[in-house]
Amino acid sequence: MNLRPEQLDAALAKKLAALYVLVGDDWLQLDEARQSIARQARTAGVTERLRFEVEGRFDWNSLKSVGANLSLFAERRLVDLRIPGGKPGKEGGEALKALSARLSNAAETDDVWLISLPKLDMNAQKSVWFSALSQAGVTIQFWPIGLRDLPRWIESRGAKLGLQIRPDAAQLIAERVEGNLLAAKQELDKFSLLNLPNPLTAEALLENITDQSRFNPFDLGDALLDGDRARAGHLLTRLREEGVDAILILWVLSRELRLLATLDEPAAIDRLPVPKGRRPLYARAARRAPAAYWLKLLGRCAEIDRTIKGIAAGEPWQMLDRVALAACGGSRARNE
Repeated sequence: MNLRPEQLDAALAKKLAALYVLVGDDWLQLDEARQSIARQARTAGVTERLRFEVEGRFDWNSLKSVGANLSLFAERRLVDLRIPGGKPGKEGGEALKALSARLSNAAETDDVWLISLPKLDMNAQKSVWFSALSQAGVTIQFWPIGLRDLPRWIESRGAKLGLQIRPDAAQLIAERVEGNLLAAKQELDKFSLLNLPNPLTAEALLENITDQSRFNPFDLGDALLDGDRARAGHLLTRLREEGVDAILILWVLSRELRLLATLDEPAAIDRLPVPKGRRPLYARAARRAPAAYWLKLLGRCAEIDRTIKGIAAGEPWQMLDRVALAACGGSRARNE
């Protein structure tokens, strides 16, 4: 039987299978699935856990001995078999086929088997041993969570921790961890222990991230809207000196430019998703340059993002400085 990752907990609550096959390259997803299965196994009376890792000249006969050591008074065991290379070889393939045949008749074993594999190519997925495993147990394939889907994963993960995370905050976390799922988990675990507002917004999150700094990245946004080049340059220097992440500065800068780019007509100011008291700031800034100019600077922010992530060449702070000063450029902005 095939399950999607999000179906595992519900399936475990209904019934503990004799065999689980986990396939994927993301360590966090696989490890958390293993932990969920292990917890349910303990609840079901499985008291012992054996772990085998297939590497080098692995003794496949050791698996046969595990199945043979059964008695009336034997403890139930969770057998955690990990095959990091994904290629058991001929001997291993035969051993896995034999194991699958034995587990297909659940009455012959009280043990629970958990087999972990990396992402498999098409040949491996069509192999006899993998087909046998899939038919004998529950198979779950874990796919990488890309940058586009990571904010939704963060929102869902936060909900399990009692955090209501707004989309803008989820996007900020995703950008800060640069797609690293484990880093995102660690950030959410930390936020769940702090006294943060619920729901959690990007503004509240950013203030918390930088609460040890004497200067706040939001001050840079105000300097940009005011067109204060001297203050913007000074703030960037101090924020860098205080160790604030460049990705946080970029987030603030991009947000302000994105909002300014929507002000292509006077009536648009009334639709701006900011407090009414701040709308005059955006209206004055928008008069310094047309919407196309702010879009052009926003494109430069995309280049900075790639530089921060190491995808493109360049020095992020110098690029941030140029974009921020261009955004504050007054009447010269139209010609830059």
